[in-house]
Amino acid sequence: MNSSPRSSERLADFQADLFKAMAHPARVMILRMLNSAESMTVGELRTETGLEASNLSQHLGVLRRSHLIASSRPVGQVSYQLTCGEVSGLLDHAQLLLQTLMDNNQQDLQQSATAGRHTT
Repeated sequence: MNSSPRSSERLADFQADLFKAMAHPARVMILRMLNSAESMTVGELRTETGLEASNLSQHLGVLRRSHLIASSRPVGQVSYQLTCGEVSGLLDHAQLLLQTLMDNNQQDLQQSATAGRHTT
């Protein structure tokens, strides 16, 4: 598949927008909660996150506009769920990446400490 520099740039823009939508601890927390449950009501999300209603609403709006979550109103209460399994996979891969980076950082620190002891 050939992609022009312009289409590659547009893809990079879309990816950056996706990461920006996830670039807040409260939104990551919301995504993780929805990953653990089939769906959650706004009330449940408020209770679990401890966020004020207006703040939660703003975060849910960002995630909704980025198509990471969807809302439904089955019985009068708005509930939210992840839009697709790939969101769950992205969260899992991000956790693995974070763990790898932390492990590598720890190894670097240990190697630096060991090298420092040998040079003194």
